[in-house]
Amino acid sequence: MSEEVLRAVDLTRRFGGVIACDRVSLALRRGEIHALIGPNGAGKTTFLNLLSGELAADSGRILLCGRDITRLPTHRRARLGLARSFQITSILPGMSVLENVSLAIQAHAGSSFRFFADAGRDPALNEPASELLARVGLRECAGLPAARLAHGQKRVLELAMALAGDPEVLLLDEPLAGLGPEEGRRMVELLAGLRPRTTMLLVEHDMDAVFRLADRVTVLVYGRVIASGDPDGIRRDPEVRSAYLGEEEGG
Repeated sequence: MSEEVLRAVDLTRRFGGVIACDRVSLALRRGEIHALIGPNGAGKTTFLNLLSGELAADSGRILLCGRDITRLPTHRRARLGLARSFQITSILPGMSVLENVSLAIQAHAGSSFRFFADAGRDPALNEPASELLARVGLRECAGLPAARLAHGQKRVLELAMALAGDPEVLLLDEPLAGLGPEEGRRMVELLAGLRPRTTMLLVEHDMDAVFRLADRVTVLVYGRVIASGDPDGIRRDPEVRSAYLGEEEGG
């Protein structure tokens, strides 16, 4: 069995009387893409927020490479190798594509964003930034203002920025959101090409993409895990089909 890099144990989070995550447990193996799926309001984004430190858990534990990070702030988790991308792009539109990635590398190295004027001219930042852009297929856009990128390219740029610290685990919150069919196809190919070097937890509503990418799938409904396993087993699971896949497929 592959080495385990991330484990959530009985994570629980309440908002008033609503239990958004109800003792959710999940483990990621090194090099895999693990998809977290479920209907709207199932608790998927809340779970990612608990892992990344955007929200504090009411109870439960989070282990990264065997280390308990449950009470660590977001920046400490990031420094230890937990990266996050969001549903909405978070780039700096007035700066170049290369500068955006250089800044992300600088931040992961522990430097302040106060020095971003220097980041665009620092070879120690620009060279690895250029390599990252080549890895995600944006090297030809390096000198362009980020604002001029197409929507799909902005999502790819954000992915490059998340990869800047060579994370142990990458949390992806709907990376295909807002993408057209061709842009979505390119994103799926890009994510597939990142394995096995990058371990990913993927939240995504596009079931075709999920079943093309995922090594394992966990299903959340009303904040609870109802199934977890390989994609074929999840497709056949009658409880999953009744609670989610049947709804998505219109049957």
